[in-house]
Amino acid sequence: MTKLFDVRKVKTLNLPSYPDVVIEMYDGLLTDQIGVLNKVDNDYDRGIEVLRFLIKSWSFVDEEDKPVLIKKETLGKLPVRDFTVLMNTATESLSFLEEKKLKN
Repeated sequence: MTKLFDVRKVKTLNLPSYPDVVIEMYDGLLTDQIGVLNKVDNDYDRGIEVLRFLIKSWSFVDEEDKPVLIKKETLGKLPVRDFTVLMNTATESLSFLEEKKLKN
């Protein structure tokens, strides 16, 4: 018998504005996450949700050194160039979806 477990790989990256912050991102989505994304009606919110699903962890902390949650409000506080790095990484991870559309 085979146990069902998360087989996604995790990659580590840093952001231009925060070189000391370590971000771990999954290399793909789970099937039920695609269902959630299909319900989002605009590209910005869909991008935020993709990042929330793909970011496994980050080392941002608040003023009290407590971990900062990965949510829309905190992602929205990132400079555009850092958000772009995250979205480019997410796009690379999801490139197989575009390849599938092109084949159909």
